[in-house]
Amino acid sequence: MANEQAVYEKALQEGATHSEQGNWSAALAAYGRAVQVNPGSAAAYAGVGEACIGLRRLDRALTCYKQAVQLSRGEIAYLQKVADIQERLGQLSEAGRTYMAAGELALRRQLWDQAISNWERAVRLEPHLLGGHKRLAMTFQRQGNTRAAVREYLAIARILQTQGEQERALQMCRAALRLEPGNQDVRTAVSLIIHGEKAFAPEEEEMAAGEETAVVEKPDTIATALRQMATVFESQTADWRAQHEPAKVEDPTEQARHLAQTQLAEEIFRDEDSDEETGEMSKLERDALLGQGIDFQTRGLPAEAIRCYEQVVAAGLQLPALHFTLGYLHFQQQNLKPAQRYLTLAAQSQPYAEASQRLLRQLSR
Repeated sequence: MANEQAVYEKALQEGATHSEQGNWSAALAAYGRAVQVNPGSAAAYAGVGEACIGLRRLDRALTCYKQAVQLSRGEIAYLQKVADIQERLGQLSEAGRTYMAAGELALRRQLWDQAISNWERAVRLEPHLLGGHKRLAMTFQRQGNTRAAVREYLAIARILQTQGEQERALQMCRAALRLEPGNQDVRTAVSLIIHGEKAFAPEEEEMAAGEETAVVEKPDTIATALRQMATVFESQTADWRAQHEPAKVEDPTEQARHLAQTQLAEEIFRDEDSDEETGEMSKLERDALLGQGIDFQTRGLPAEAIRCYEQVVAAGLQLPALHFTLGYLHFQQQNLKPAQRYLTLAAQSQPYAEASQRLLRQLSR
C-alpha cells in the first residue's frame, strides 16, 4: 500500500514537472500512471485533462475534468476548467450553466469574488441568462455596490419585458429605484416598459437649445431566458455541504442556532418561477439582506446582523429560523423585550421550541 502511494505521488510529481516544461505527451503518460494507481484521484484526472489541453485533445480533456469535478465533490477550479473547455468547443449554453454552478459553489463557501466572476462569465456567454443576473444583483446589493446592483436589476427588467412580463419588469425597476432614486436610466426603463416606444416619439423628445438629447436603446430580440439556476453537479454540491456542515452538538440552543443558519441560507438559495414581492421588497432584495445578515453574524457583528434581519421581517418574511436567530442575537445583546418577542414566535415551531423555551426561562429570571 505504501509502495503504491509512493508510485502515485512520484507519477503526479513527474506529471507536474513535464506540464511546467510543456512536455505534454510525457505529462499525459505520467498522469495516466497516477490514474492507474489511484483511479479515485481528482488531481490525477485533472492532470490528464491539462495534458490533453496542451495536446489540443479538448474532447478528452473535457471528460477528464468532469471526472475530476465528480471525484472532488465540486472543486471550483475544476468546474471552471470544464466551462472553459466547453466555451472553446463552442458549447456556449453548457459553458454558461457550468459557470453558474461554479458561482453557486463559490457563494456557498462565501467566496464572493469568485462567485461574481463566474456569474459574469455566464452572462457574457448568455446575456439573457436570468439566473445569472439575479445572483449578481443580489450579491452586488449585499456588498453595497449600488451602481452594479442597479445595472443588474435593469438587465433583469429588460429580459422580463421582452418575455412580456411587464409587471415583474416594473417590480425590478422599483427595486433599482429604491437603491438609487434619482437614476435616470431606471426612469427611462420604466417609461419604456409602461408606454413602449411611444414614450420616445420624436415630438416628445424635442428639447431646448443647448440641451443634450437622450438616447434610448431599443431592446434586442432574444430567445426565451433560462428560468432556473443551473443544476450542474448538484449532487456534488450537496455532498460538499453535508461534509462541511457543523457537527451536531448536544446543546439544544446550539443545535437550533446551526439549524437556523442552514435554513436562512436555504431561503436564499430557494428559486422560484417568479419573483414574489412582499410589501415593498422583492425576494432579490430580501435575499441580499439575509446574506448580509448571515455574513455579519459569522463575523461576530450581532448589531449589524440584527439590523439586516429586522429589515427582512419588516418586509413581511416570517420564518421560524429568522425569529429564532433574532431572538438569540437579542438575547446575546441583552435586549430583553425584542428577545422575548422573537423567541416566543420561534417557540411555536417544533424545531425551535425547546431552545426558545430555555432562553425564555433565562430571560424571566
